[in-house]
Amino acid sequence: MVGAGLGGLAGALHLRSAGYEVTIIERQPGPGGRFGALEIDGFRFDVGPGGAPALRDLSAVLGVVGERLDDWAEVQVLDPVCRAHYPDGATIDVFDDPHRTAEAIAAVCGRAEARAYLRWRRWGALAGLTDPRTRRLFGAAALFGYDPIGESRCVRGGGDALARIMASVCEKHGISMWYRMRVGKWKTERDRVVAVVTDGGESVPVDAVVLPRRTVGRGPSCLMLHLGAAGSYGRIARRNVHFGRAWRRSRHELLVRGELMRDPTIAVEDSGGGAYRVAVPVPDLRLAPMDWDGIAARAYAGEIVATLEARGYLDLGMSLSVSYVVTPAHWARQGMAYGIPFGDSSHTRRHPALANVVYSGSGLQGGRRAAHWIMGSLS
Repeated sequence: MVGAGLGGLAGALHLRSAGYEVTIIERQPGPGGRFGALEIDGFRFDVGPGGAPALRDLSAVLGVVGERLDDWAEVQVLDPVCRAHYPDGATIDVFDDPHRTAEAIAAVCGRAEARAYLRWRRWGALAGLTDPRTRRLFGAAALFGYDPIGESRCVRGGGDALARIMASVCEKHGISMWYRMRVGKWKTERDRVVAVVTDGGESVPVDAVVLPRRTVGRGPSCLMLHLGAAGSYGRIARRNVHFGRAWRRSRHELLVRGELMRDPTIAVEDSGGGAYRVAVPVPDLRLAPMDWDGIAARAYAGEIVATLEARGYLDLGMSLSVSYVVTPAHWARQGMAYGIPFGDSSHTRRHPALANVVYSGSGLQGGRRAAHWIMGSLS
């Protein structure tokens, strides 16, 4: 397995459960891929894109080697799961229990919309929602590239903790983890790879190879602000989505014209201890090849902080001691096409010329698909 992201770790566990000897080669000093952690001046942040995998999917991966997630992680239940904030001051809380969510919707949008929400939960008919506030909230994934509402259950420590748990389970079950190494080249015989050679010159015999597939993800890119602040804000939940007034115009600016939203929709996660992770959808580098390494990134980040102040985060800018910004240019340098950090698990493909090489799609499902393809080719 090349790469110790969530997909590579999941694929390794599936292969190990079938009895294969597995080695993971990772160029970074630890596991996680897009998901990691950053500590600056006492503030701790998740630095990956939004949308960590659902814990039921992680539990299924650990289960293939007989492990239980509860034995490895401290699981938190968010209540509410997310809070939506609207320009008129109204808020709608989303709960794990759809009937509690329906009550929150009824208080703001009326009973008819609450019943439409329950029908949507049952049948998936978003068109049945008629209030623009609910349509924005439950259609926000198209704007962000991931669902900012997220799951009700999460692992304490975020995406970085998920990756480290999976890596520890891998090591427990005999999977070799080689960090700070790259695959420099491979040796072939006819249509098969028989060995990979690391950048240190070590030759490793192999029966099959799984490579991460560098695909174009779905949705726009995003600007991530990691803010360390002295202030606290009582009206927010753990996860929050703040909607602007000009929703239609903003969507058009972002998704059609490739422009920065002038009245942006913003997701804010309160990580505790004054650490806030802010996600703002921005155009990808294909639609808008902006110079994110110049002053534009800091200027737009400053506009976002000012917008949050206007939406209730009073004196946020003055209270900041840490501001770390991740841009589409950062994602592109990590190998994500056009700076889009949201991969597609369905993009698992065989190598066109080598029978025992598979390109894995992203995430847990991508790793599972790649492992099953390898098992099929070796059986």
